[in-house]
Amino acid sequence: MIYVSKLSGLLLIIVLILSSLTMIGSAFTQSISKPSSPDFTVKAVADTIEVTIKNQPLISYENGSYPSLYYGFRFKDHYTEEGFWDYDPAYFVLPSTYGGYYKASDSEFTAVSLSLEGHHFPSGQIDIQAIALVGNQYPTNMQNGTVYGFEGVTSAWSNYQTLTFGENLPFSIWLAIVLVVVVAPIVGILVYFKKRKR
Repeated sequence: MIYVSKLSGLLLIIVLILSSLTMIGSAFTQSISKPSSPDFTVKAVADTIEVTIKNQPLISYENGSYPSLYYGFRFKDHYTEEGFWDYDPAYFVLPSTYGGYYKASDSEFTAVSLSLEGHHFPSGQIDIQAIALVGNQYPTNMQNGTVYGFEGVTSAWSNYQTLTFGENLPFSIWLAIVLVVVVAPIVGILVYFKKRKR
């Protein structure tokens, strides 16, 4: 009988501890307002995607300090299946990342350049989504400090925007097209007349 009462007392203590931890965790996440999905525009510049995001206002913690606002991105070829996204920063397991999130600027907008080096988009169209994170990121001791953890709340992924590279070719590509289309025929005509003179 004494054994049963000690066991039930121990179980009661464990239940109280677990429920206290749950309340503490939920109190922390409730103290931070969930951000909205980011509102952003994109354009192609050489081999990068230039993203401009309208920053959201932040609500202070109960102690008067402010959390930080961060952004993450994912992108894929327009015709690739929905589950096959490339992430920037690259995720291990959300919210941990390989490399830090992009911190919002102090101005009304945040500009981010995403490199496309090493990525392949056969259709020439890229679908891009953004996510907002409010809280704090911190470096861990994993992978020599290049893996970051995050404590806070995240928005849902934004609607995706599709960027077509043919509509926004960089200047170097336009220059190459002009050289091929205009200069090459002129050189060909000059060579033809030079040979004809002989």
